[in-house]
Amino acid sequence: MQISGEKLGPVESHHLLRNLVMPRPIALVSTVNQEGRVNVAPFSFYGVVSVLPPLLGIAVGRRQGKEKDTLLNIRQTGELVINLVTESMAQKINIAAMDFPPEESEVEPAGFSVRSAVSVRPPLIADSPAQMECIVKEILKFGQDQGAHDYVIAEAVVFHINDNLWKNGLPDCLGMNVLGRLGDDYYHGIREPFEMKRLKYTEWRGNK
Repeated sequence: MQISGEKLGPVESHHLLRNLVMPRPIALVSTVNQEGRVNVAPFSFYGVVSVLPPLLGIAVGRRQGKEKDTLLNIRQTGELVINLVTESMAQKINIAAMDFPPEESEVEPAGFSVRSAVSVRPPLIADSPAQMECIVKEILKFGQDQGAHDYVIAEAVVFHINDNLWKNGLPDCLGMNVLGRLGDDYYHGIREPFEMKRLKYTEWRGNK
């Protein structure tokens, strides 16, 4: 099978990419509008952009050509919180992913617990094992109409990690039991992880 990217429509391109670029981490993003209403939504087109400063990138698509509440709130306040997602939160994020009207927060319907952040207005999702308070550095727009995405680049200014998941000076990546996104409607958790140390060329060559 060979496919020309130039001939793809927005839906076909989205489905193709989500079934090829995987597994993907899930950012559960909490934001507030100018009135303080909380919005919570999951995004899997997400990753690390830079280490110093610690920058994260989230691609936010359009809904029927219109900007989603998450992006509208980010534009208004310049702030967001990225909450990690665990397997036990799967049903909650599935509810939060629905098309709620702007005047209705996802927090109560999804059953999330929240607590105040220390440097930004959006709350932390207490269900999450770790949260990152972020301020927006830049928003880049790509594409047009139904295929348009806005790429939000945000700096993590405060990190929160549950005390019981802090081991040997680092977050316990296995203990968090994070949930990831595959293609179609499939997800994956950490059930049978394995460790593979990064090789050093000189050592590898020396063993040949």
